[in-house]
Amino acid sequence: MYKISVNEKPELDVKIENGKYYLNGQAIDVDIIKNNDGTFHALHNGFSYNIKVIEKQKHNLIIEVNNKKHNIKLKNDLEDLLIKMGMDNLNENRMDEIKAPMPGLVLKILVNEGNEINKGDSLIILEAMKMENVIKATGDGIVTSVKVKQGEKVEKNQVLIKF
Repeated sequence: MYKISVNEKPELDVKIENGKYYLNGQAIDVDIIKNNDGTFHALHNGFSYNIKVIEKQKHNLIIEVNNKKHNIKLKNDLEDLLIKMGMDNLNENRMDEIKAPMPGLVLKILVNEGNEINKGDSLIILEAMKMENVIKATGDGIVTSVKVKQGEKVEKNQVLIKF
């Protein structure tokens, strides 16, 4: 079962079972076909709907239904339970990248690709305004790539490390 919210409206329960669709526990008569180009066509109560996914993120979709955009938020039963238990932010300590907080010179790189990093670990020493600044991890992760070299000048907000 999924909970969906369309355009910030109250959540609806959606269930697909044996090819049949249920909305808030009620069976609905709808036929949905996936087209070769990745779009969908739906028939419901004698009306035809052309559906195109514009943007897809983890729990959000932006779809176009008959040329009108809609923002869809999705949750499954497990995610809903985690939210109710207050455990929905377990990945809060994860990070995607570290950026230079100011322009400067990379004095030393303290990590390598493949290193497992924990929040607070020292990553890079950056010289800025004649001071050495230790850039630390803001979360947990594994280094996928180091985007700078020792001795390289960097600009503010330049990506230094990717996770």
